[in-house]
Order: sequence, then structure tokens, then C-alpha cells
Amino acid sequence: MSGVDVSVVIPCRNAVRTIGAQLDALAAQVTGATFEVVVADNGSTDGTRELLAARDDVVVVDAGARPGINRARNAGIAAARGDLLLLTDADDVVDPGWIEAYWQAARAGATLMGGPLRRVLPDGTTVRWQRRFTDSLGFLPWPTGANCALAREVVDACGPFDEELLGGGDETDLFWRAQLAGHVLVYVPGAVVSYTQRATLGTLFRQCRGYGRSHVRLFVRYRPHGMPRRRGRATLRLLGRRLREVAGRDGRRVALRALTQELGLAAGRLEESLRSRTLYL
Repeated sequence: MSGVDVSVVIPCRNAVRTIGAQLDALAAQVTGATFEVVVADNGSTDGTRELLAARDDVVVVDAGARPGINRARNAGIAAARGDLLLLTDADDVVDPGWIEAYWQAARAGATLMGGPLRRVLPDGTTVRWQRRFTDSLGFLPWPTGANCALAREVVDACGPFDEELLGGGDETDLFWRAQLAGHVLVYVPGAVVSYTQRATLGTLFRQCRGYGRSHVRLFVRYRPHGMPRRRGRATLRLLGRRLREVAGRDGRRVALRALTQELGLAAGRLEESLRSRTLYL
């Protein structure tokens, strides 16, 4: 590959209301790297295609033959020209130094990376900061797919996103495969993304239920590599703590969202455990 240093890959579907802010943020990047923005459209019907066609600062890839975020990610990666691949989403917004932070880390030798998340509601309200990788499954850490980077050599050696993993677990699987193959996951503090959360408790619960189901599928796949079984006691303790936080006077809104998240995860784990006859609670 040649022509640019960095390729930013954005999967999207019906993102006409949000993707403009993300593309503007990328156009305003302060970096010494040459870069392209590749948007993989996964069958939008809301005017996203027309919005993208009106811009001259993006490469648009038609990824609508099969629905799924991983189908779009892989189509974007296949079309990208850069040897450093950065991934983010159409409803999030990168900070001005996002590309430069990853570019400098890659120049220092990093091949597998992730950065901090400013978790925000659709109205811009900050819910909380996440300044570490997720490692809640007791195995290996991973970054979110909305803020991660990897060298093309990683994809060439370990394969792309698994398009059969639906509803969660996709970036976890890819970054675990890469770490098991010997790549070191590097945290890049300057690569900040404002990461949009689900607006309502109902949509948050459904999202987390999908994540919970994916945890069981990951356990089935990675148990031979040492991923431990989750038997439910830790979940019950965590739910009890979240309930006490909701009952408190301070931060009730944040506490209620945290409780909803844990309830969704627990429900998904139970559902998939029963379906797959694999105990992971």
C-alpha cells in the first residue's frame, strides 16, 4: 500500500444526522501525517449517500451487499491505502490531535493501539471518562471499535473483523487474536474520541444485552486459550453495588445508567448461556 500514511475507516448506516460532525473533525486534524478518510456505507437509505457525495474529502465505499458493521469495516479496510488503519464511528467525534497521536505511536513501533473515550450523551453531556482499556472479562484487554488503530500487517497476519460476530465482541475478538499472535496493545493517551452513548435506558439495555450475549460466544471461542468462566457471583455483587448507588442521593442519573448497563449484560449472558448450553454468567 502507498499514497498516504494513515487511513481512517468509518463504517456507517443511516448516519446523515451525525456523520457530518465527525467528518468536519477529521478535516480539522492537526497532524504531520498524510491521511485519507474512507467511509464504508452499509446500505444507507436516509440521505447519507447524498451527503457523502457532496464532499470531496472522503473516499466512499459501497458496503451494502450484506448488513453488518463488520462487513462495512472490512470493506473499508480493503479499500484503504494506508499502512496504519484508524477506526472510529459515524456518530462520534475525534479530538483535533487524534490522528497525530496514533501516528506518533506507530512511528515509535506500536502496531496495536487504542485511546481514551469521553463518553457523552447525544446532547453532548459528558457521562464519564474512560482512560483505560476494557478488561472486564478477566482475560486480555481491548479497545472499543470506535477508537482503535492497527497496522495493516496485523490484519494481514491475523485476519479482518469476523463478520459472523453480530451485536458485540467483534473488536474484542480481533484485538485478542492479535495479542495472542504476539502484538502488544498500546494505550495512546492523546487519541481522544467523544463516544456517543445510547440516549435512553431502553436502548442502552438492548445494546448491553447484545454485549452480554457476545461474552458467552467469546468464552466458547477463547476458553482453550485461558479465558476464565464467569459463574455469576461477581455479577450479583456488582448488581448489588449498582442498586446501592441508585439509592444514594448523588449522581443518580449516572448510577441508573450503570445499573441498566449491568442488567443488560447479565440478561444477555443468561440468554446466550441457555441457548448455547454453556454456563457463563
